[in-house]
Amino acid sequence: MRFNKSGTILITTLWILTILSVLAIGIGFRVSIEARLSKYNIDRLKAVYFAKAGIVKAEEMLSKDSNPEYDTIRECGITLPADKDIRGVFTGKLADGAFEVSYTEEGLVHYGMMDEDRKININTADQTVLTSFLGKGNEDIAASIMNWRGTARAPGGGAWDDDYESLTMPYKCKHANCSVREEFLLVKGRTPELFESIKDYVTVYGDDTKLKININTATSRVMLACGLGESLVASIMNIRNGEDKIAGTKDDGLVQDITPEATGKWDITSAERNALNYFTTKSNYFRIESKGTIDKSRIGGRIVCVIDKGAKKLKYYREY
Repeated sequence: MRFNKSGTILITTLWILTILSVLAIGIGFRVSIEARLSKYNIDRLKAVYFAKAGIVKAEEMLSKDSNPEYDTIRECGITLPADKDIRGVFTGKLADGAFEVSYTEEGLVHYGMMDEDRKININTADQTVLTSFLGKGNEDIAASIMNWRGTARAPGGGAWDDDYESLTMPYKCKHANCSVREEFLLVKGRTPELFESIKDYVTVYGDDTKLKININTATSRVMLACGLGESLVASIMNIRNGEDKIAGTKDDGLVQDITPEATGKWDITSAERNALNYFTTKSNYFRIESKGTIDKSRIGGRIVCVIDKGAKKLKYYREY
Protein backbone atom coordinates (compact mmCIF):
# COMPACT_ATOMS: atom_id res chain seq x y z
CA MET A 1 0.00 0.00 0.00
CA ARG A 2 2.83 2.32 0.95
CA PHE A 3 4.56 1.51 -2.37
CA ASN A 4 1.46 2.40 -4.39
CA LYS A 5 1.08 5.72 -2.55
CA SER A 6 4.69 6.65 -3.18
CA GLY A 7 4.31 5.78 -6.86
CA THR A 8 1.25 7.97 -7.15
CA ILE A 9 3.11 10.89 -5.58
CA LEU A 10 6.03 10.35 -8.00
CA ILE A 11 3.75 10.26 -11.04
CA THR A 12 1.84 13.34 -9.88
CA THR A 13 5.12 15.17 -9.29
CA LEU A 14 6.35 14.23 -12.75
CA TRP A 15 3.12 15.51 -14.28
CA ILE A 16 3.39 18.77 -12.40
CA LEU A 17 7.01 19.19 -13.53
CA THR A 18 5.96 18.42 -17.12
CA ILE A 19 3.16 20.99 -17.03
CA LEU A 20 5.44 23.59 -15.47
CA SER A 21 8.08 22.86 -18.11
CA VAL A 22 5.54 23.30 -20.91
CA LEU A 23 4.35 26.56 -19.33
CA ALA A 24 7.93 27.76 -18.95
CA ILE A 25 8.73 26.91 -22.58
CA GLY A 26 5.51 28.64 -23.72
CA ILE A 27 6.27 31.76 -21.70
CA GLY A 28 9.85 31.76 -22.96
CA PHE A 29 8.68 31.39 -26.55
CA ARG A 30 6.20 34.24 -26.14
CA VAL A 31 8.81 36.46 -24.53
CA SER A 32 11.18 35.61 -27.35
CA ILE A 33 8.55 36.57 -29.95
CA GLU A 34 7.77 39.83 -28.15
CA ALA A 35 11.47 40.64 -27.91
CA ARG A 36 11.90 40.01 -31.63
CA LEU A 37 8.81 42.09 -32.42
CA SER A 38 10.15 44.90 -30.27
CA LYS A 39 13.51 44.69 -32.04
CA TYR A 40 11.73 44.72 -35.42
CA ASN A 41 9.66 47.78 -34.44
CA ILE A 42 12.75 49.60 -33.22
CA ASP A 43 14.67 48.78 -36.41
CA ARG A 44 11.64 49.70 -38.52
CA LEU A 45 11.39 53.09 -36.84
CA LYS A 46 15.12 53.69 -37.25
CA ALA A 47 14.91 52.73 -40.93
CA VAL A 48 12.12 55.28 -41.47
CA TYR A 49 14.27 57.97 -39.86
CA PHE A 50 17.20 56.98 -42.07
CA ALA A 51 14.83 57.42 -45.03
CA LYS A 52 13.91 60.85 -43.66
CA ALA A 53 17.61 61.70 -43.73
CA GLY A 54 17.53 60.99 -47.46
CA ILE A 55 14.57 63.35 -47.85
CA VAL A 56 16.47 66.09 -46.02
CA LYS A 57 19.50 65.50 -48.26
CA ALA A 58 17.37 65.79 -51.40
CA GLU A 59 15.70 68.97 -50.14
CA GLU A 60 19.12 70.45 -49.45
CA MET A 61 20.25 69.67 -53.00
CA LEU A 62 17.06 71.22 -54.41
CA SER A 63 17.70 74.43 -52.48
CA LYS A 64 21.27 74.62 -53.81
CA ASP A 65 20.39 74.18 -57.48
CA SER A 66 22.20 76.92 -59.42
CA ASN A 67 20.83 76.01 -62.86
CA PRO A 68 17.04 76.33 -62.65
CA GLU A 69 16.61 76.63 -66.43
CA TYR A 70 17.40 73.00 -67.26
CA ASP A 71 16.68 69.68 -65.64
CA THR A 72 17.95 66.37 -67.01
CA ILE A 73 17.86 62.74 -65.93
CA ARG A 74 21.27 63.12 -64.26
CA GLU A 75 20.83 66.62 -62.86
CA CYS A 76 17.17 66.50 -61.95
CA GLY A 77 16.44 69.40 -59.64
CA ILE A 78 20.12 69.72 -58.73
CA THR A 79 23.41 71.07 -59.94
CA LEU A 80 25.90 68.25 -59.55
CA PRO A 81 29.44 69.31 -58.58
CA ALA A 82 31.99 68.28 -61.20
CA ASP A 83 33.93 66.16 -58.73
CA LYS A 84 30.87 64.35 -57.40
CA ASP A 85 29.32 61.06 -58.43
CA ILE A 86 25.52 61.17 -58.26
CA ARG A 87 25.34 57.86 -56.42
CA GLY A 88 27.69 59.20 -53.76
CA VAL A 89 25.51 62.30 -53.35
CA PHE A 90 22.27 60.40 -52.85
CA THR A 91 23.47 57.57 -50.62
CA GLY A 92 24.75 57.86 -47.09
CA LYS A 93 25.93 55.76 -44.14
CA LEU A 94 24.42 56.62 -40.77
CA ALA A 95 25.43 54.72 -37.60
CA ASP A 96 24.12 51.17 -38.09
CA GLY A 97 22.15 51.92 -41.24
CA ALA A 98 22.07 53.84 -44.51
CA PHE A 99 19.80 55.78 -46.84
CA GLU A 100 19.43 55.84 -50.61
CA VAL A 101 17.47 58.27 -52.79
CA SER A 102 16.72 56.56 -56.09
CA TYR A 103 13.93 55.44 -58.39
CA THR A 104 13.35 52.87 -61.10
CA GLU A 105 12.07 53.89 -64.52
CA GLU A 106 11.47 51.43 -67.34
CA GLY A 107 13.69 48.86 -65.64
CA LEU A 108 16.63 51.20 -65.01
CA VAL A 109 17.69 52.45 -61.58
CA HIS A 110 18.54 56.15 -61.33
CA TYR A 111 19.98 57.88 -58.29
CA GLY A 112 18.49 61.20 -57.27
CA MET A 113 15.01 62.62 -57.75
CA MET A 114 12.41 62.16 -60.47
CA ASP A 115 10.66 65.23 -61.79
CA GLU A 116 6.90 64.92 -62.16
CA ASP A 117 7.14 67.23 -65.17
CA ARG A 118 8.35 64.33 -67.33
CA LYS A 119 4.89 62.78 -67.09
CA ILE A 120 1.49 63.51 -68.59
CA ASN A 121 -0.65 65.55 -66.22
CA ILE A 122 -4.12 64.00 -66.41
CA ASN A 123 -5.59 67.24 -65.06
CA THR A 124 -4.35 69.42 -67.93
CA ALA A 125 -3.70 67.09 -70.88
CA ASP A 126 -6.16 67.71 -73.70
CA GLN A 127 -8.35 64.99 -75.17
CA THR A 128 -6.07 64.47 -78.16
CA VAL A 129 -3.06 63.70 -75.95
CA LEU A 130 -5.10 61.47 -73.62
CA THR A 131 -6.49 59.51 -76.55
CA SER A 132 -3.04 59.04 -78.09
CA PHE A 133 -1.54 58.07 -74.75
CA LEU A 134 -4.22 55.55 -73.74
CA GLY A 135 -4.07 53.91 -77.15
CA LYS A 136 -6.51 52.62 -79.73
CA GLY A 137 -9.78 51.37 -78.31
CA ASN A 138 -9.68 53.67 -75.27
CA GLU A 139 -11.15 56.78 -76.89
CA ASP A 140 -14.22 56.61 -74.66
CA ILE A 141 -12.06 56.47 -71.52
CA ALA A 142 -10.16 59.57 -72.66
CA ALA A 143 -13.50 61.39 -73.01
CA SER A 144 -14.56 60.08 -69.59
CA ILE A 145 -11.42 61.56 -68.01
CA MET A 146 -12.27 64.92 -69.56
CA ASN A 147 -15.79 64.62 -68.11
CA TRP A 148 -14.50 63.53 -64.69
CA ARG A 149 -12.34 66.63 -64.31
CA GLY A 150 -14.52 69.11 -66.25
CA THR A 151 -17.99 70.60 -66.11
CA ALA A 152 -18.74 70.45 -69.85
CA ARG A 153 -19.26 67.17 -71.66
CA ALA A 154 -16.33 66.22 -73.86
CA PRO A 155 -16.66 65.55 -77.60
CA GLY A 156 -17.23 61.87 -78.24
CA GLY A 157 -19.37 61.27 -75.17
CA GLY A 158 -17.70 59.38 -72.35
CA ALA A 159 -19.23 58.59 -68.97
CA TRP A 160 -21.38 61.32 -67.40
CA ASP A 161 -23.32 61.76 -64.13
CA ASP A 162 -26.06 59.24 -64.89
CA ASP A 163 -23.48 56.57 -65.81
CA TYR A 164 -21.98 56.72 -62.31
CA GLU A 165 -25.31 57.07 -60.49
CA SER A 166 -26.67 53.92 -62.18
CA LEU A 167 -23.83 51.70 -60.94
CA THR A 168 -24.53 48.91 -58.41
CA MET A 169 -22.57 50.96 -55.88
CA PRO A 170 -23.21 54.48 -57.22
CA TYR A 171 -21.03 57.52 -56.70
CA LYS A 172 -20.85 60.98 -58.21
CA CYS A 173 -18.76 62.15 -61.13
CA LYS A 174 -16.25 64.55 -59.53
CA HIS A 175 -16.18 67.34 -62.14
CA ALA A 176 -12.91 68.56 -60.67
CA ASN A 177 -9.21 67.80 -60.98
CA CYS A 178 -7.84 64.50 -59.71
CA SER A 179 -6.06 64.79 -56.37
CA VAL A 180 -3.98 61.62 -56.82
CA ARG A 181 -3.25 59.49 -59.87
CA GLU A 182 -5.13 56.53 -58.32
CA GLU A 183 -8.32 58.54 -58.82
CA PHE A 184 -8.15 57.34 -62.41
CA LEU A 185 -9.50 54.03 -61.08
CA LEU A 186 -12.83 55.75 -60.40
CA VAL A 187 -13.29 56.74 -64.03
CA LYS A 188 -15.89 54.50 -65.65
CA GLY A 189 -14.53 52.10 -68.25
CA ARG A 190 -11.00 51.87 -66.90
CA THR A 191 -9.50 48.57 -65.79
CA PRO A 192 -6.83 47.79 -63.19
CA GLU A 193 -4.66 46.46 -66.03
CA LEU A 194 -4.91 49.76 -67.91
CA PHE A 195 -4.00 51.70 -64.78
CA GLU A 196 -0.95 49.50 -64.17
CA SER A 197 0.22 50.15 -67.73
CA ILE A 198 0.01 53.95 -67.41
CA LYS A 199 0.58 54.76 -63.73
CA ASP A 200 4.31 55.40 -64.10
CA TYR A 201 3.72 57.88 -66.92
CA VAL A 202 0.99 60.08 -65.42
CA THR A 203 0.86 62.68 -62.68
CA VAL A 204 -1.50 65.17 -61.06
CA TYR A 205 1.24 67.71 -60.31
CA GLY A 206 2.29 70.53 -62.59
CA ASP A 207 1.05 73.71 -64.21
CA ASP A 208 -2.65 74.12 -63.37
CA THR A 209 -3.56 75.69 -66.70
CA LYS A 210 -1.68 73.84 -69.44
CA LEU A 211 0.30 70.69 -70.11
CA LYS A 212 4.06 71.27 -69.84
CA ILE A 213 6.49 68.36 -70.13
CA ASN A 214 10.26 68.44 -69.73
CA ILE A 215 11.76 67.41 -73.07
CA ASN A 216 15.04 66.42 -71.36
CA THR A 217 13.48 63.91 -68.96
CA ALA A 218 10.30 62.63 -70.63
CA THR A 219 10.20 59.01 -71.82
CA SER A 220 9.75 58.12 -75.47
CA ARG A 221 6.20 56.96 -74.75
CA VAL A 222 5.23 60.35 -73.34
CA MET A 223 6.83 62.31 -76.19
CA LEU A 224 5.12 60.14 -78.79
CA ALA A 225 1.76 60.59 -77.05
CA CYS A 226 2.20 64.36 -77.21
CA GLY A 227 2.55 64.29 -80.99
CA LEU A 228 6.26 64.00 -81.72
CA GLY A 229 7.15 61.46 -84.40
CA GLU A 230 9.34 58.41 -83.87
CA SER A 231 12.27 59.86 -85.85
CA LEU A 232 12.27 63.13 -83.90
CA VAL A 233 11.95 61.31 -80.57
CA ALA A 234 14.88 59.05 -81.49
CA SER A 235 16.99 62.13 -82.33
CA ILE A 236 16.11 63.78 -79.01
CA MET A 237 16.97 60.60 -77.09
CA ASN A 238 20.32 60.37 -78.91
CA ILE A 239 21.18 63.92 -77.82
CA ARG A 240 20.11 63.22 -74.25
CA ASN A 241 21.87 59.88 -73.83
CA GLY A 242 25.25 60.99 -75.21
CA GLU A 243 27.93 58.79 -76.73
CA ASP A 244 27.46 55.89 -74.33
CA LYS A 245 23.72 55.77 -75.15
CA ILE A 246 22.90 55.49 -71.45
CA ALA A 247 20.72 58.01 -69.64
CA GLY A 248 21.97 59.53 -66.39
CA THR A 249 25.71 59.44 -67.09
CA LYS A 250 28.32 62.18 -67.32
CA ASP A 251 28.25 62.46 -71.11
CA ASP A 252 24.51 63.14 -71.31
CA GLY A 253 23.48 65.88 -73.70
CA LEU A 254 20.87 68.60 -73.34
CA VAL A 255 18.12 70.07 -75.50
CA GLN A 256 18.50 73.70 -74.51
CA ASP A 257 16.13 75.59 -76.79
CA ILE A 258 12.80 74.52 -78.26
CA THR A 259 11.64 77.91 -79.51
CA PRO A 260 10.48 78.15 -83.15
CA GLU A 261 13.67 80.03 -84.00
CA ALA A 262 15.94 77.35 -82.54
CA THR A 263 14.01 74.42 -83.99
CA GLY A 264 13.63 76.00 -87.43
CA LYS A 265 16.61 73.99 -88.65
CA TRP A 266 15.13 70.71 -87.41
CA ASP A 267 13.63 68.40 -89.98
CA ILE A 268 10.17 68.25 -88.44
CA THR A 269 6.59 68.49 -89.61
CA SER A 270 4.23 71.35 -88.83
CA ALA A 271 2.27 69.01 -86.53
CA GLU A 272 5.44 68.21 -84.57
CA ARG A 273 6.29 71.90 -84.35
CA ASN A 274 2.87 72.55 -82.83
CA ALA A 275 3.37 69.61 -80.46
CA LEU A 276 6.55 71.25 -79.13
CA ASN A 277 4.25 73.75 -77.40
CA TYR A 278 3.62 71.01 -74.83
CA PHE A 279 7.29 70.95 -73.87
CA THR A 280 9.72 72.86 -71.69
CA THR A 281 13.32 72.39 -70.54
CA LYS A 282 12.84 72.84 -66.80
CA SER A 283 10.87 71.18 -64.04
CA ASN A 284 9.23 72.39 -60.87
CA TYR A 285 7.72 69.33 -59.19
CA PHE A 286 10.01 66.62 -57.87
CA ARG A 287 9.26 63.18 -56.48
CA ILE A 288 11.70 62.02 -53.81
CA GLU A 289 11.79 58.31 -53.04
CA SER A 290 14.07 57.61 -50.12
CA LYS A 291 14.83 54.19 -48.65
CA GLY A 292 16.39 53.57 -45.24
CA THR A 293 17.97 50.23 -44.31
CA ILE A 294 19.37 48.71 -41.10
CA ASP A 295 22.71 47.00 -41.76
CA LYS A 296 22.37 43.88 -39.61
CA SER A 297 18.67 43.04 -39.87
CA ARG A 298 18.19 44.48 -43.40
CA ILE A 299 14.86 45.90 -42.23
CA GLY A 300 13.87 48.85 -44.40
CA GLY A 301 11.62 51.87 -44.49
CA ARG A 302 10.56 53.94 -47.49
CA ILE A 303 9.22 57.45 -47.91
CA VAL A 304 7.79 59.00 -51.07
CA CYS A 305 7.02 62.70 -51.29
CA VAL A 306 6.45 65.34 -53.96
CA ILE A 307 7.79 68.87 -53.56
CA ASP A 308 6.79 72.03 -55.39
CA LYS A 309 10.25 73.55 -55.82
CA GLY A 310 9.10 77.03 -56.77
CA ALA A 311 6.64 77.45 -53.91
CA LYS A 312 8.77 75.35 -51.55
CA LYS A 313 5.73 73.31 -50.57
CA LEU A 314 5.23 69.65 -49.76
CA LYS A 315 2.45 68.38 -52.05
CA TYR A 316 2.45 64.70 -51.11
CA TYR A 317 3.96 62.57 -48.37
CA ARG A 318 3.65 58.88 -47.55
CA GLU A 319 5.62 56.43 -45.42
CA TYR A 320 5.75 52.75 -46.34
